[in-house]
Formats: sequence, C-alpha cells, structure tokens
Amino acid sequence: MKLLWVFFISVLSLTATAQVAPKCEDSFKVFEGKYLVREFDEAYTLLADLRKRCPKVSERLYGYGESILKYRIEVAASPEEKKTLVSDLVALYNEQVLNYPASGADVKKIQLQMDYKLITDAEAYKAFDKAFARNKESFIDYNSLLAYFNLFSEEYKAGRGISDDQYFEKYGEITSQGLNAQNKLTKESEALIKKQETHQLTDDEKQFITDAEINIEGLKNVDEVIVSQSREFISCDKLNAYYDKNYEAHKADYAWTESMVNALYGKKCYKSLMLQKGALALDKMKPSKESAYRLGMIALKKGDTNGGVKYFEQAAALENDQAKKSNIYFEIARALKNTDKATAKKYILKTTELNPKNGEAYLLLAEMYAGVTSKSDCKITDFERKTLNFLAIDMAKKAEADTKYKAAASAAITRYRKNLPTKDEAKVLKKKKGDVISYGCWINETVTLPNL
Repeated sequence: MKLLWVFFISVLSLTATAQVAPKCEDSFKVFEGKYLVREFDEAYTLLADLRKRCPKVSERLYGYGESILKYRIEVAASPEEKKTLVSDLVALYNEQVLNYPASGADVKKIQLQMDYKLITDAEAYKAFDKAFARNKESFIDYNSLLAYFNLFSEEYKAGRGISDDQYFEKYGEITSQGLNAQNKLTKESEALIKKQETHQLTDDEKQFITDAEINIEGLKNVDEVIVSQSREFISCDKLNAYYDKNYEAHKADYAWTESMVNALYGKKCYKSLMLQKGALALDKMKPSKESAYRLGMIALKKGDTNGGVKYFEQAAALENDQAKKSNIYFEIARALKNTDKATAKKYILKTTELNPKNGEAYLLLAEMYAGVTSKSDCKITDFERKTLNFLAIDMAKKAEADTKYKAAASAAITRYRKNLPTKDEAKVLKKKKGDVISYGCWINETVTLPNL
C-alpha cells in the first residue's frame, strides 16, 4: 500500500511538471505578442512573473525585458523611479548570466553600472577583466571594449602589477576582439539583408541592421583610439620583439596568432617579419577569402604589387558575394593603375560589371583616361590627348549615380571640360563633328567628335 501511495504521488508530481512547461510557453507567447506590437506597459506587467516562474523559457525573454526596462528608464518620471528601474535592469542581467552564461549580459551589466556610477573604476576593471578572461567574444559593444582598454591602461600606467609583456598581450587581444566583433556584426547584418529579399523582417531585425551599422562604425573608431592611446607604450619594434620571442610557444594557437597579426597590422607594422609570418600561418591553418585578402593587403603595404594581386585574386575566387567580389577587383585595379594599366582597366570593368553603381571605380578609370600624356607609351598626339577627356567625362557621369561620389564626380567633370580640345585646334587639324578617333594601347576605345 505504501508503494502504491508513493507511485500515486510520483504520477501527480510528473503530471504537475508536465502542466507547468506549457503554461510557461503560453505565458511567454502572450508576453512576446505584447512586446512585438510595442505594448510595453502591458508587457512590463507580465515580465516579473515570467522572470520568477519561467527563467529559462527562452533567451528572448531577457532581450525583450532589456528593451522594455531601457524604455521605462528613458521615460521615468522621477530620479527615484529611474534608480529603481536601473537596479531592476542590473538584476535582469544577473538572471540572464545565471540562466544563459554565454549571453554577454555580464558585460552589459558592468557598462550599465559604470554609466550610472554604481561601481568604482577599480570594481569595473576587475569585473571587465574577469568577463574578458571568461568570454572575450561577449565584448561586442564598442563602449565596453574601449572602457575596458582604458581601465586596463590606467592600471598599467599606475604600475599596479602589469608588465610590459602583459600589456602587449592584452593590447593584441583587445584589438583583435574589436575586429572579430566587427566581422560578427557584419555577417549577421548581411544575413538579415539577404533574408529581406524573400522574407518580411521583424521590427527587431530591422533595428539590428541599423544598430549594427552604428556599432561597426563605433568599433572602427575605438580601434583608432586604442592605437593612438597606446602609441606612447607600443612601437612596431617592441611588438615585433615580443611576438618573436613568444611565437614558437603559440604558433599552433589560431586565436593567439590572429591577435598578433591584428595587433601588428593595426599598428601599421607592415615591415614586420612576424606580421608576414603570422598572416601566412593563419592562411595555412584556416585558409579563407579573409586570410587571402589580408595577405594581399600586407603585400601591397610592403610594396609587393604582384604578391598583393595574387592574393587578391585568390580572395576573389573564394568570394560568393558579388558586392564584396567587386570591391576586391577594385583593389586589384587600384594596385595596378600605375604599372599595368591594361590589366587595371580590365579589373575596373569587372568591378563595374558586378556593381554598376561603384562610383569610385568609374572615377579611377576617368582619371586614367585624363592622365594620359602625349609622351606616354600610347604615342598619341596632343589633340588626341585632349579628346580623351570626353571618355573621362563619360566615366565621371556614371560615377554621379553613386551618391557617395556625386560631388567628386561633378568636380571632375568640370575639370575635364576645361581640358577638352578647342574649336580652333580642331579646325587646324581639319577635324569636324562625326570624325572618329581610335585609340589602341591599353585604352582601346573610340571617340566620335561632337560639336566643339
């Protein structure tokens, strides 16, 4: 009888448990519905119960809760209400860390506490340092990344137990994480933009694209600030020496090698042997369009045009995104514009074929046409040289379609028009409207003379 009673109690317990899960899911669906239609007041009333009763129902609970609490903080009627809401947001981040440790909520919490002066700089540094050691990938917010570097630098400058080698190491890790965060946001944003072609995006997804653009730009600015602020303590020679003595012990560690390459490249240490060695090692460990492109840029910075073009061609062959492939082709064209104009033009045309609105590419070809002299290898007369400005104008007009380069294109057109042949020059040479001037060499175009 006792065994039967135990069995009966167990069945009741299992039944109760089975009933709780659907209730959590149902409650969350109601909450999510209120949030998605921006009924934040109604959603806020449901949030506390879900946090207490169903903390693991979905990680989206915390993202929605964060947005709701930030909204309420923004519209708080009094300092006291704002203080209460900030404390609640800190608690929400703690709950998220507890239930989803890899979420990065601990970094958000530290930043929030710093913003509202709830912790000292010393406390913030210790918290950031612990979070970075545990999960550096969670540092995707440019404010937090810069705050951590600044606090770390203050510790170093104050002589609080951070050696030169530790400073170099941390510098590499932080700058590398900044680049990784940019890449992560870029890929996620591009995936949503691609999705947008066939599916309707949610408001949150649209907002993510907007925020990603701001955050990527912020991360780029932070990288520049970090490089500038570290100039007093870090030189290319010091970095190269540090990585040289530690390379053998870490050469199989992709993350460490990537940090080394990013640190040296960000510092513009293009002549560094360790930069070249590390970039080649990364390409060998994990060959990709990114690693090939990086090798191409390093080669160009060192003055090795042929090497740069070779790696860019590898990167382009691996790239499936047309816009990015177009940009790589343009890098090749730009690298060759002074040494191999025929090949440069070929890659400009490839660039514009993939992206007809690439104003920069049209402007480059326009400058190449306008820059031909009568003493060049093309062996043209002075009149023919001036006539080339018609081709330059045509290219610059195409560039005007790119709003980013509209002003530059308009200015170029004005400049090229001043260099056109005059009516008197044409008369002396017995040139008239409708005459065709053919160009060989790398130009390989014809110009039909209009009225001059």
